Amino acid sequence: MEKLINSLKKLGLSRYESQAYIGLNQIIAGQAEDIAKVSNLPRSRIYDILNGLEEKGFVEIERGRPMKYTVVEPSVIFRKQKEKLIDELEASETKLENIYTNEISEVQAPVWLIHNPVRIIESETELIRKTQKSITLRAGFLLEGEAQAIIKAIKANPRKITVKILANPICYVENEKIEIVNTFEKSKLPNLEIIQTELPMIKMLISDEKELMGTFAQFSGENNSIIPETAIGVNNKYAAICKNFNDHFLKQFEKMKKLM
Repeated sequence: MEKLINSLKKLGLSRYESQAYIGLNQIIAGQAEDIAKVSNLPRSRIYDILNGLEEKGFVEIERGRPMKYTVVEPSVIFRKQKEKLIDELEASETKLENIYTNEISEVQAPVWLIHNPVRIIESETELIRKTQKSITLRAGFLLEGEAQAIIKAIKANPRKITVKILANPICYVENEKIEIVNTFEKSKLPNLEIIQTELPMIKMLISDEKELMGTFAQFSGENNSIIPETAIGVNNKYAAICKNFNDHFLKQFEKMKKLM
């Protein structure tokens, strides 16, 4: 009995309410005096207890003289409570995921793995938001909507940051064609230099030579179509490593620029 009472208390019932609900399940319906007797509860408290159970949806009251109380079937109660709990957990998960995603770039950890294309793009735009001087982007591929998100974030940055991009002209995501170079050229971003080239299917965005987001994904077919659900982002804050990658990028960029 104690375990059952404790379980009902976890659903928001008091001890007396739990006893009354258990007792009413034994007789299904009855008057207040009947429920007090079967539940071993004081008659002076039974009306308040039953009113509390009605407010919480555990009993139904048939108004009259005398009033009749009918138990709400346990399967109904527990189904509703499960649905409520799941809704609350899912809402909490969503809120915490948003907090986690928004704050992850502020955590002073050297390397983070980020799954899910949406969160990868959000992390990149957050990185751009914090950029003080420069962005370099090696775009072997872009995810759906990623170019537009990057452009929007750069335009929203109040600083006059420089943007240098090496990119494949196009890529495919789930066999849908994405214009990489053309999209950036049409954006009219200030301080943008972009060079079309042939790159491996990886992506690396570096901010201020000290933080980078690299993205890898599986691809398939003759057109190397990206499978977005396989995408993994790597947020790297090892300053020395980021600077080495950025220096290598700039050397390659200047070399190709001279050949144009």
